Amino acid sequence: MQRKSFADMACPIARSLEQVGEWWSMLILRDAFAGKTRFDEFQQSLGIASNMLARRLAVLVEAGMLDKRLYSERPARHEYVLTERGRDFRTVLVALLAFGDRHF
Repeated sequence: MQRKSFADMACPIARSLEQVGEWWSMLILRDAFAGKTRFDEFQQSLGIASNMLARRLAVLVEAGMLDKRLYSERPARHEYVLTERGRDFRTVLVALLAFGDRHF
């Protein structure tokens, strides 16, 4: 089954889900709020396959939620830092946390 894109929908909820609706993305953002910035930190925390993590990080960078910054040239290593848009997602995560605490 092919996934439907919500990018062109008029609904802002649908357009937001296009960028962060995949559960790994929300967990990566959760970890970014907890202070994690490096690929290996995300991978260790989430137990996610490296190819999946690389794809999700690229999507979050492209969406403007994270900024990819070089922190080491030899070897080339990057960190992922929340942007203003990414920091604005905090209210969504807090709402999910409150909902999960209450109902699950």
